[in-house]
Amino acid sequence: MRSKKRILLVLIIALLILAGCNKSNQEPGQVIQTDTPETSYPAPVITEPQTNGYPVWNEEPTIENAYPAPNQTDTPSVDESKFMDLISEFPLEEPARVAWCSDQSCIAIIGYDYIKTLSFPEFGELFNYQLVENESLLDVSPDGKTYAITTNNEDLIIRNWESLTEIIIPTEIFFMSAEFSPDGTKIIVTDTEKWEALLFDVESGAQVAKLTGFETAAPVYNVHFGQSNDYAIWIARGTIQTSEIATNQLFPAIFHEDFILGFDLDAGGTYLVTSAAEMVNDEYSPTVFIYGFKSGVLIQKFNTQEPVYDIHFSPDSTKLIISLGNSISLYDLASQQLINQDVSETENISQVLFSPDGKLIMSSDDGLNVKFFKLN
Repeated sequence: MRSKKRILLVLIIALLILAGCNKSNQEPGQVIQTDTPETSYPAPVITEPQTNGYPVWNEEPTIENAYPAPNQTDTPSVDESKFMDLISEFPLEEPARVAWCSDQSCIAIIGYDYIKTLSFPEFGELFNYQLVENESLLDVSPDGKTYAITTNNEDLIIRNWESLTEIIIPTEIFFMSAEFSPDGTKIIVTDTEKWEALLFDVESGAQVAKLTGFETAAPVYNVHFGQSNDYAIWIARGTIQTSEIATNQLFPAIFHEDFILGFDLDAGGTYLVTSAAEMVNDEYSPTVFIYGFKSGVLIQKFNTQEPVYDIHFSPDSTKLIISLGNSISLYDLASQQLINQDVSETENISQVLFSPDGKLIMSSDDGLNVKFFKLN
């Protein structure tokens, strides 16, 4: 019976991925701004699923119920001037995710069945591992040396290639994904058969938290970290919700009219940014939303010409870096100014990241090129 549920879950995930690929491209609209949200919230619920304060719902609410109507401001100015310079690049052999090491001394390349760690800025190979039969790669830690795999989607195998250590953590659940915390000390796994997520200490293997309370009508959900170690991000289709890990406190759910494509929580634990389409003049338009996640209040939003598949806060939480077709955009939260720069003639940007010191931008595109830019 359990294996049938797992097969059904995998089929549902595949169908949802195909359904989310059709997005429309529209012209820019207006920027929206509200007052800074309050940060107070109800007393936390420690262990039981939370229902007080946030009602259980069976259908996706309409966007009118998602947040208060903000005050309108002028459309942001779009500057096409050059705001960064290309300093280096290298090609990928096949599609892969790239990530900075937390000390900025290396780059992790996370493929479907392999891991590479390269020194930065020399790009010398520090580590290369090809997965063997029955191994599935889950994530690479921000230290660039620790990685997590599984052979049965029930046990976590955490290895460090520098110290040659290995720890096996029996999670006692069935999971499809796992993710290291931003500081690399914890790993979170999402229970596919319950609305729960478990956190384990990477060094000892001990379970340190169980997160509950999220509910959704969508058949598939996941739990992630943003840039803060203190909060988890629950996401299912057009719904996103954060919770405080230490207390299992759920903050208000935020609903979108279409699938959420990109999201990030800033390092200071103040803002949540999402990208999704919304209805504008009876047509869907790609839109970036910035929320005070503890209150669920929309602070700013602006439409874009292309769907935004990757978006991240700067380390100081003052700017956003945005993949926008074959260009990269930089958005300043204070001035509401959007600066755009083309970085490829033909290839769409699939991933874009600030460096840990906030001075560099790393991007990867559909043509398997990884590029590094210095901000002017």
